[in-house]
Amino acid sequence: MFRTITISLISFFLFLQSFGQNNLIVSSYVPTSENWLLLTKDRQFISDNDSLNEELVDLVKAFSIDSVLPSKSQRHRVGEAGWIISIFGYKWKALNMTKQKFVGTERDGIRVPGHGPRFTEYDVNFNLIPRIRKYIDLTWVGIKQQRDKNRFNRIKNFDEAPWIYPETLENIKRYRMHCEITPPQEYLPLLNEKFYPVMQPNSSKEHPNIGSDHTTFGLYGAFVADYNHTGHPEIHPYEWLWWYDTHPDRLTETSQTWYVGYMKEASNRFRGWYKKKEPRVGQVSVPFVFDLKNDTLQITLEHLLHDMFDAEWLSKLQGIPETASDLYFWEKTFTFTDAGLKGKVIRYSTSNPIRREGMKTWFSDLNWDKEKNLLTGYLNLGVSVENVYGAKVIFD
Repeated sequence: MFRTITISLISFFLFLQSFGQNNLIVSSYVPTSENWLLLTKDRQFISDNDSLNEELVDLVKAFSIDSVLPSKSQRHRVGEAGWIISIFGYKWKALNMTKQKFVGTERDGIRVPGHGPRFTEYDVNFNLIPRIRKYIDLTWVGIKQQRDKNRFNRIKNFDEAPWIYPETLENIKRYRMHCEITPPQEYLPLLNEKFYPVMQPNSSKEHPNIGSDHTTFGLYGAFVADYNHTGHPEIHPYEWLWWYDTHPDRLTETSQTWYVGYMKEASNRFRGWYKKKEPRVGQVSVPFVFDLKNDTLQITLEHLLHDMFDAEWLSKLQGIPETASDLYFWEKTFTFTDAGLKGKVIRYSTSNPIRREGMKTWFSDLNWDKEKNLLTGYLNLGVSVENVYGAKVIFD
């Protein structure tokens, strides 16, 4: 009987949460910037313009609480061999002691290993080509160091791309950022099915969430030079990964749809940067536009995959407002305190309630452009998860 009463109370609590009112405060009233207006464009237009797609994907903000690297370099961990070869320079060296965000478009699709883990390594990697100047400059920092060191004397002509600064986009495909991670091994099948390709024979083009070998991605992680090879620049490992849905089969859909994922590096090569037993703790902020000619913005957060959440570690994520909600709800309705937005609501649904308090969600940076009658802002997710979290976020 006690168990029945408990279940009934929990159900009633969820009922109140689902239909309770929550207030939203508009914080600014300025004209909508051009990159935010990209969210009002159809998917075909975004898909046809890599530069604009990158501007759109760059709106997403992401970080982890362990954003500062505690040491300059990391090495292979293959018994004493890893230590010995590191003496001869075979290692990863940080190009910045703070983890970096990067946005670019695939040059040649995601590459998936054709074998099982080797010494715990199973790198899912791809090359991104940047078209936004700040990311071109970030790539150039790594390429310039690679050029100046000229490891193994591989560079023969210093007067051609990519060994000269790219003033234009003419040869930009030669300025690549290599991106790698060994995802958590036990979650490879779920990642491959629900989020992105990590197992053969899958590929970016064949994956139902992507659909092309030239998709624009954003990611966040350690910015390094890989001196196990020639010192080329990498985001390795990347932790946050996101993209805007431009799958060829869904280009006529009108929703603003995003995929976001957060992963722990599962190899033991970076043990000085990542504590194996500590969860991944961070935040992602997903942008949206609400056309106020409509009365309702429907938001759907679909949890694609996850393992255990950790409420204790989530408390280390600074900046979560007191008004933030946990994810223990099916649906919530948000209304605006601004009298001019009376009758406008945001209805926020989830695919399933998260019963552990290892996630928080809230809105921020709400701006009302009265001339264009648009509301823009961010949906924020604070996450503390043991190994992996992936989601699809839809704004209708």
